[in-house]
Amino acid sequence: ADITKQVAKDYGILIEEEGIALRGLFIIDPEGELKYQVVNHNDVGRSVEETLRVLQALQSGGLCPMNWKPGDRNL
Repeated sequence: ADITKQVAKDYGILIEEEGIALRGLFIIDPEGELKYQVVNHNDVGRSVEETLRVLQALQSGGLCPMNWKPGDRNL
C-alpha cells in the first residue's frame, strides 16, 4: 500500500486535490527500464488477461504485431 502516496506521485497518477491515485500498471524490466504502462480512470477496471498477454509479449524475444497472442509469430 502507498500510504504516503509517494509512489503514486512519482509515477504521475496521483490526483492531489482528491487524495487518490488513478489505476496504473507499470511493467519495469530488471534493468529499471519502463517497458509498458497503462493508466485507467478509476471507473474502469483492468484486465488480468491483457496484463498476462503483455508480459508474454515482452518475454517473447521479438517484435509483436497488433493483436499478438501467445503462440503467434513475431515480426
